[in-house]
Amino acid sequence: MDDVMIAAIVTRKWPLAQGYHAVELQTKHRSELPPFEDGAIVDLVQDTTSNAVRSHPLWHTSSRRDAFILGVRQEADRGAEKLSPDFSWNRGDEIYVSPPKSATVVMDGSAHYLLFSAGVGVNAIAGVARRLALTGTRFELHNFARTPERAVFRKELDEFHACGRVYHRIGLNEDEISRAMSHALSPTNASSQIICSGPPAFMKLIERQALDWVYPSNVHKIILGEKVI
Repeated sequence: MDDVMIAAIVTRKWPLAQGYHAVELQTKHRSELPPFEDGAIVDLVQDTTSNAVRSHPLWHTSSRRDAFILGVRQEADRGAEKLSPDFSWNRGDEIYVSPPKSATVVMDGSAHYLLFSAGVGVNAIAGVARRLALTGTRFELHNFARTPERAVFRKELDEFHACGRVYHRIGLNEDEISRAMSHALSPTNASSQIICSGPPAFMKLIERQALDWVYPSNVHKIILGEKVI
């Protein structure tokens, strides 16, 4: 791994929703973190010699300059990648963290923005929504969860009602999810911007339906979870 990785320690963990936890990480040497926006993505490893990393969005800035918080899934979700048995979030665990990077978002005041999220992907999408809101750009946000108990950051999303339309899609089966996505995407202008984050199967479905309506370059996926670099 790159030598710019920051050594950090897990200091706290608490439940967010069924199957999801918030994890607070503190830099090991009390160094300040680089500045970042809500929803920024970090790569994490527990062994700097490993090529396998996990990407997670930052959802909340701690009051301390040497700590930050991210959301993690603690059990496999439908359509999600298999969780690594080697990655733990126990208090005292050492984790190496990359500098935070914000998702690339094309800011176009004349474009229609459609945002889709599921699982901890809502953290990344909430960050995008906040950036759009700060520029006065209207958007439509659709958040999906299997049950009310598994809905992550619902309260935070509801804060965007003044800036755009927010829809919570709870408890839908696969056919209902597909129809809800189709209804949201059709008809839409070819120049609309589609941004999504969630389990791989979820994003694949959005991409497939979105390409019937918008230019391929206007479909943006914020990929989280485990990857090999």
